[in-house]
Amino acid sequence: MSSLQVGRPVLVRGVLFSLALVIPIALGFFFQAFPLVSSGALGAMFALLIDPKRGLLLRVIAIGAGGALVVAAAALGVLVHGHHWLSLALLFLLSWLAAQPKPEHAYLGLLVKYAAVAVLLASFGFHASWDLAFAFLGGITLGICLSLVGMLYEEKDDGGSEPLDEFRAVLHGDTNDRLFGLAVPVTVLAATLTARYFAFGHPAWVGLTVLFVMHTDGATELHHIRDRVLGTFLGVLASSALLYSTTSLLAITFGVAVSAFFIPVAGKTRYMAFSFAITCAVLLLIDIAMFLQGGDFNLLRWRLIDTVSACVWVLASNLVVRLIQKRPRRQAGAPGNSAPAADPASATDPGQKQ
Repeated sequence: MSSLQVGRPVLVRGVLFSLALVIPIALGFFFQAFPLVSSGALGAMFALLIDPKRGLLLRVIAIGAGGALVVAAAALGVLVHGHHWLSLALLFLLSWLAAQPKPEHAYLGLLVKYAAVAVLLASFGFHASWDLAFAFLGGITLGICLSLVGMLYEEKDDGGSEPLDEFRAVLHGDTNDRLFGLAVPVTVLAATLTARYFAFGHPAWVGLTVLFVMHTDGATELHHIRDRVLGTFLGVLASSALLYSTTSLLAITFGVAVSAFFIPVAGKTRYMAFSFAITCAVLLLIDIAMFLQGGDFNLLRWRLIDTVSACVWVLASNLVVRLIQKRPRRQAGAPGNSAPAADPASATDPGQKQ
C-alpha cells in the first residue's frame, strides 16, 4: 500500500476542497438558507473534481460547461418525472454513457456520471427548483475561483488530460469493456427498481451509490470493489456516529471540512480512503441542509440500508462480470479446442511490437 502524498500542492488542494464546502455552509447560516447549502457545496466540489488543471481559460470553460450540463440534465429529469418508461430509458442511457470513459478520462467520466445522478434524483422525486439550480451554479463559480487560486501552487506536470482529447478518445473507441459498459446501467436500474419495490429509504440513493462505487473497468478487480464498498460503508457509520453524538452546527461543519480535506489527499487510487472521505462529506452536508427540520439523523438508518443494498448489487454484478469473462478462457483451454499449430514462416519475431 502506497503512502499518502503530503506535498505542498496536495495539502493546498485539500484546503481548497475544505473551503469549497465550508463557504456555502457559512453563507447558508448567514442567510438562513440551509436547504441550498448542499446544492452549492456539491457544485463547488464537483467543479474541483472535474478541474482539468490546465490553463486559466480551459478551466473556466471546462468547469462552467460541466456545471451547465448537470443543471440541464436535472431539468430533463424533471420533465420526464411521472413518465415511468421514459425516465428508465433516460437513466439507462446516461448510466451506459457514464460507464464508457476509462479511468484516465477523469473529466468526461465524472461529467457524465453527475449528469446521470441529476436525472436520477430529479426523475425519482427529489425536490428540484430554480433556487437549487442557481445555488449549484453558484457553487460552480466558487469552485472555479478556488481552482484559479490553486494554479499558484500546482506543479508543472500536475495537469490532467485535455477534455477535448478525452472526447476524441472515447469517440474513437477508447472505452471500457463492452460487458462492463452494459453491466453498469443494468445494475443501476435493477438496484433502483428493487429499492422502490421494497420501499427502501429512497431508491435514488441506491442508484447513485451504485454509480459512484461501480465506476471504472478497473473496478472489476475485487479488492478495488472491496475497498470502495468498505470505505462507503464506514463513511456512513462515521457520519452516523458524529450526528448521534452532537447536534452542533459548528461540530458538523468541522467534520465536513476534515472530510473534504482528505478527498484530494487520499487520491482517487486509494479507494477506501477516498470513498470514506467523500461519503462522510456528502452525508454531513445533507444533514446541514436539513438543519431547520432537525437534521438528517432520523433518515441515516435508511441511508445505511440503501448503501448496503447498493454495495451488494455492485459486488454481485462484478462477480457475474468476472464469471462471464472467465468462461471464454475455459472454453479455449478445454480439450479439443486447442489452437492449430502456428506456421513457422508466419511467426512473429518476439522482439517485434505488435
